[in-house]
Amino acid sequence: MTDKPDSYSGFNDYNPLLDTDSLKYDNDLQQAVLKTSHGRRAPPTGQPGTATQKGGFFSKMKNVFSRQKNVPPPGTSSGRLGTASRAAQQNGMMGAPPGSASRRLQTGSAGQKRPTTAVQGAGFMASGLSGATTVSGPTVFEKKEETTEDKVRKMEKAIIDLVGESCLANEKNDTKLALEKAEEAMRSEKSLTRYREEQNLGEADMSLAGFVRIDLETILHCANMYTKCGMNSEALNHYNTLLKSKLLPISSRLRINIGNVYLHSKQYAKALKMYRMALDQIPEQNADLKFKIRENIAATHILMGQYAEAAQAYESIMQERPNYRSGLNLLLCYHALSQREKTRRVFTDLLKIPFLSSDEDYQPSVDKEDKQANLVLEATRDDRLRQFERKRRRFAEHVIVTAAKIVGNNSDGDFVGGYEWCIDQVRNSTYLELASGLEIQKAIAYLRENNFAKAISTLKEFEKAEAKLASAAATNLSFLYFLEKDLNNAHKYADLALKTDKFNPASLTNKGNCCFAQEDYDKAQYYYEEALNIDAGSVEALHNLILTLQKSNQYQRVKDLLHKYESIQPANAQVFCLMGEVLQQTNDTEHAKSWYLQALSKYRTDGHLHRRIGEVVDMQGDKSEALQYYFDAFRHNPCDIETLEWLASYYLETQYPDKAVEFCAQAALVKPGEIKWHLMVASCYRRSGDYTAALEKYKWIHIHFPDDIDCIQFLVKISTDLGLPERENYEMELKKANKIKEIKLQRQTSASKSRGIVNGRKVSHADQDVSQFKGDDTRQLSGRKRTPIDLSNTEGVFSHPEPASIQPFVDQFPQDMADGRPKTAIRRKELNKALFDDNEDAAELLPD
Repeated sequence: MTDKPDSYSGFNDYNPLLDTDSLKYDNDLQQAVLKTSHGRRAPPTGQPGTATQKGGFFSKMKNVFSRQKNVPPPGTSSGRLGTASRAAQQNGMMGAPPGSASRRLQTGSAGQKRPTTAVQGAGFMASGLSGATTVSGPTVFEKKEETTEDKVRKMEKAIIDLVGESCLANEKNDTKLALEKAEEAMRSEKSLTRYREEQNLGEADMSLAGFVRIDLETILHCANMYTKCGMNSEALNHYNTLLKSKLLPISSRLRINIGNVYLHSKQYAKALKMYRMALDQIPEQNADLKFKIRENIAATHILMGQYAEAAQAYESIMQERPNYRSGLNLLLCYHALSQREKTRRVFTDLLKIPFLSSDEDYQPSVDKEDKQANLVLEATRDDRLRQFERKRRRFAEHVIVTAAKIVGNNSDGDFVGGYEWCIDQVRNSTYLELASGLEIQKAIAYLRENNFAKAISTLKEFEKAEAKLASAAATNLSFLYFLEKDLNNAHKYADLALKTDKFNPASLTNKGNCCFAQEDYDKAQYYYEEALNIDAGSVEALHNLILTLQKSNQYQRVKDLLHKYESIQPANAQVFCLMGEVLQQTNDTEHAKSWYLQALSKYRTDGHLHRRIGEVVDMQGDKSEALQYYFDAFRHNPCDIETLEWLASYYLETQYPDKAVEFCAQAALVKPGEIKWHLMVASCYRRSGDYTAALEKYKWIHIHFPDDIDCIQFLVKISTDLGLPERENYEMELKKANKIKEIKLQRQTSASKSRGIVNGRKVSHADQDVSQFKGDDTRQLSGRKRTPIDLSNTEGVFSHPEPASIQPFVDQFPQDMADGRPKTAIRRKELNKALFDDNEDAAELLPD
């Protein structure tokens, strides 16, 4: 059988001899043309309507192809010259005698009309030569008037364009612009309807989808946009308008949309009614749509708290078309109904669903030398279909692991037994590779039961497992040891996790935590930054990095990271507090106050936030506003010592000791072992003039803290002022306390000098003076005004260096000093004699 000849062969062939563009660069051809009669001919000059031509053959060719469009070529019927007349004109210009042809009648000469031909003129204007006549005809097209149908079509096109722009904006998640375009389309559609009524036109033709009128399509799109923006009432009005129209063949699908709107507005009964009506109206051919409606009905039952009805609906779905989502919801329904056996049965049904294979299971074997096959394999390795398969696989793994957690927690408190049952079921199914992950969940169940030993032993079994599981187990072990403050093992397993998987952000965060606990802030910063480089959304690494930089006083970078932290978690009040704290440390009190107020708007009853704002306002100098915030802090948290201290100091500074005694007494109740607050209570009584209450409080303090010199001094002073007979007893006790204090001071000085001599340094008199100055009691007994009063650093009346102890004085010295004092290079015998010679009762000063 012979092949048929190709009818189109040869059309694409090109002869290079026909390429005239390169002829002007051919020097041999130009020289040959100049030697011919054509090359020796003088160029014509003076043709009307044209410019003077120069050059030879190539110039003429150029003029031919560059001729203006409105100038007719020679030889046309409009004002052309005959051949003989053109030759005569050329000869006349050049001075040559006219030839015989010049006496011949010219066909196109001036003054004579060309005979009419059978071809009618097209009506174009031609710029003829002088004396030539032109054919008359219309020069401009007349514009038609716009009819009513044209205006209607134009308005319809504008509406369609607006709907398209709204759809595009919705695809870009710009719901505001999409709603604006939809509303504008609605207004244009109403204008079109009014125009049709004014012009007595009929209804609109079918357009857009081929079966919906343009007005109905616009209303439907606008209703969908209202639903997207959460404007449920407006959406329902538009959907009801569409339901009333008899020309809309998709009323069943509209009822699905109406049911969704009712579901979002928490009108579950109406939503359930719409779903059931739509289920009855949809034909059996749309099996997928009916299946989704049944899922919506079951979900509505769950939202209504009707778990039995929801379980029944999901049971029918799992029998006809089992899937992961319906199976997990059914398991949750049985878990809510506390039906343990049915929960386990649903878990086994989930394991029977075919599991998607991983990418490594169906990798084709391709020859390395086959470049085309390698390119195809590389192109399909991460295409959209492969990404969709990975997404489905991850969802299936999430459902199985979540179901195992639910079954384990629903095992009557036996978490470990529940997980072991799930692990056995998974190992006997196609989900074998998920069993190791459930083992880690079992270790977490041990932690929930506070069984750290079994949790650690379970996790240690994964040290020789595959890289992914070994890294996860080592990460958990590092965190467990960090919680137990075993930093060595925490470091060890963090390094092991990083060795297994160096791109694990959780392991890097654990390593940074260990360095932070050891106050190695540079290394901690490095590991936190590495974790953020791998996972920019790691909130733990970001939070810890902020704390690390705050320790290093890098406040500007802390502010930048806090702004990023706020964008990730905009409702986290802890971010506001951190930002306010940083701004407070940089003395930017105004902005610090605004951030604290944002946090306070989230937690109105937080006493610490009220106190922080009070501190900022106090730094600004507004005492009255600061008092209000501190008082609110005391009202919400009456046991905060810092709040009580500020309030007591404020009222003492403003000369209101009767009000300060309330907060001092509250602080004494919070910390009864600190004598400072008890002394402040007695001092407030004394400042307010209530000496009786002050005396009773000092007596109580002396009973519980008998070694305190400040209390004995005030007892002596009040007894003297009131003329009480106990004054002499208190004076004797004061002398004993002072002598004991001097002895203690001398022994401390002697011990310090001995240490200085042993270390090769001689103690100077200046050091002795400084030590004596530090030990002297320079505190005043009078209650003078302190502005401001620093309650955390007061001495004498308002403070005591350390909590007083009631142990015997001899117990404060080493055991070898109980029998006799060791000899030193400095003689103290005469000094001690001078101390006790004047007092006959000196022996009574010694401890019992």
